[in-house]
Amino acid sequence: MSTSGGYGGKTIVVTTAAVGAFVATVGTVFAYTNSEEYQSSSSSSSSSSSSSNWKRKILDSFLTTSSYVTNKASQMKSEHRRREKKMLTTQMWFDGCDESGRIVNPEAMRKIIIEGGIESALRQEVYPFLLNIRDPKDSAVEVEQAKQMRKVKYDALRKRCKELELMMKSGKAYSKDSLPPRDLGVFTENAPVIKADAPRTTFVYGEFAATYDACDDANTAALLEKDLNVLSSGDKKNSKKKSWEVVQTQRCRKILEAFALYDPTVGYCQGMNELAAGFLRDCVDESEAFWCFAYFTSGAFRSHFVISGHAHLDGGISERLLALSTIFQICDKPLWKHLHSLNSENCMFAFRSVVVLLSRELDVSSTIFLWDVLMATRDFAPTAEATAMSAAAAVYEERNNSQFDGDSDILEVLTVGGGRLFLHVVAAAFLEMRHSVFSCKNYDDLLQLCSRMPAQQFSVSRLLAKAKVLLSKTRGVGEAKVSQNVAAAALF
Repeated sequence: MSTSGGYGGKTIVVTTAAVGAFVATVGTVFAYTNSEEYQSSSSSSSSSSSSSNWKRKILDSFLTTSSYVTNKASQMKSEHRRREKKMLTTQMWFDGCDESGRIVNPEAMRKIIIEGGIESALRQEVYPFLLNIRDPKDSAVEVEQAKQMRKVKYDALRKRCKELELMMKSGKAYSKDSLPPRDLGVFTENAPVIKADAPRTTFVYGEFAATYDACDDANTAALLEKDLNVLSSGDKKNSKKKSWEVVQTQRCRKILEAFALYDPTVGYCQGMNELAAGFLRDCVDESEAFWCFAYFTSGAFRSHFVISGHAHLDGGISERLLALSTIFQICDKPLWKHLHSLNSENCMFAFRSVVVLLSRELDVSSTIFLWDVLMATRDFAPTAEATAMSAAAAVYEERNNSQFDGDSDILEVLTVGGGRLFLHVVAAAFLEMRHSVFSCKNYDDLLQLCSRMPAQQFSVSRLLAKAKVLLSKTRGVGEAKVSQNVAAAALF
């Protein structure tokens, strides 16, 4: 997938600019140190000799840093190319389905995704399967019927959002003799924050943007209104084509408002917009983008948006960060002791990294691949549920006489659950920077280090491999406590 556009494009530009700056500076210093003026001045006095040594050290430092950045960029490109060779393609996906559209070998599909990710054009098709929205035993006809049923439920949520918006604007929500609707308070609390955050969301060029740009001005409105479900009634009078970023902002706002009603206990929290943007990128159908986002954030990752002890919910972000601290304590005690000396053993400095699932710390391609793996390993689901899914899949494949051999090693790789894999990936990222962590002298230094994490250009494959090693040491640490979404259960 192309990373040109959004913060993906900026990441590449910044890296290139950094290399250019280093090269230009090195060239200037090198030219000066070889000039006659420098040579004559360096032999004039002992102070000049000291100056010469200092400048030569600068030159060596810039050369080393420039080489490091260039090598990092080269390694990242090589890793992306290796993944592309292994990723699940459209041809592989349809070859893995029978004539009725049933997935013959679901666990083998997951294994391919864990190794190479998913082709961008295929994500809207594959995500429902990975998120357990689609049953692999369903035929193509049943899949389409289920999709239409989901769309009806999503449309009902959107209709209710519009009704609540009118109530909020008119101030006539209820009569004197009746109580206001329960969901009006939820909508009134969340809608203004969503309205402010949606335009600030960074969107990356993907399948939706490509589909939108492929439409000409004459048929765009009709196509979007009928198929993509992104235009509100107020937009129908405007025949001028909008940029794909503007339309994505509208879609983001709509699915976040719907989610606030879908899970009123949690509602909307800052950071959700960035997760929603990840699904909107390649899910052209707005309803499918919503359901993928809702299922992904309603399991183990739901705790990232819960304040510990709030609203009688178990778990919460504070407990997730304390679990991260426990991972450090088990796997790298000297590092944990250093954090303790800084009064930062609660790991609040990693709050952003955890909430947005490393989407700001990794480049776009690596973030996409990481999320693909989190879905393929069922890490979004509670461990017990993920294990049950895996066992059911193994039985299904055995009955289906598939080529999957039921190797327990593979099953272990394919199933983590409880958000444990992700938390260990975060731990692996900080362990990669352990020397920088040791150089931090206070909490503010840790925050600044976290803000510089994108410059590290992490290899996500390396982080995942390291996380697997850490998982073998911690043995169950990091399991997220998941509370049931009662409002969502009532929809089904």
